[in-house]
Amino acid sequence: MNDDEAQQIWTDYYARVRRRRIAEAAHISSQMQIDGVTAQTVLALDFKHFGPIESDVRRLAEQLSENYTMEVVRSDDPETWFANGTTRPYGVDGLIGDALSDWAAFMSDVAHSYACVFTTWQLTDPQRKLEWATDNLDIDPETDGG
Repeated sequence: MNDDEAQQIWTDYYARVRRRRIAEAAHISSQMQIDGVTAQTVLALDFKHFGPIESDVRRLAEQLSENYTMEVVRSDDPETWFANGTTRPYGVDGLIGDALSDWAAFMSDVAHSYACVFTTWQLTDPQRKLEWATDNLDIDPETDGG
């Protein structure tokens, strides 16, 4: 495999992951609206990015630390690093509908710019003890109309 082929594989993978994150956001936003969440509902937001190069993951975390509390940790796999982010203890509002899809697209794009991948995220309504997470979603935007 030459460098161009390897780059194309990465580009295709990134595009697939980005479409999936946006489809997850649309699905979760719909469920949140059914559950009574509005743009004024304050939610806790937790998310995770990963990458193979510690310095790239740290630079991603540094950029995101402007708006989130971030930590960088090594995975059980010594070749993978995580940038974990949260809005806790403060929370965030307005993340519903297109705003949530736009956030998912942004997170995918910023991760890609550091050769990392935006992987999982969850929103929690601490008042009502409700949670919406991507961990167990099985959404394929290629076949689910995304």
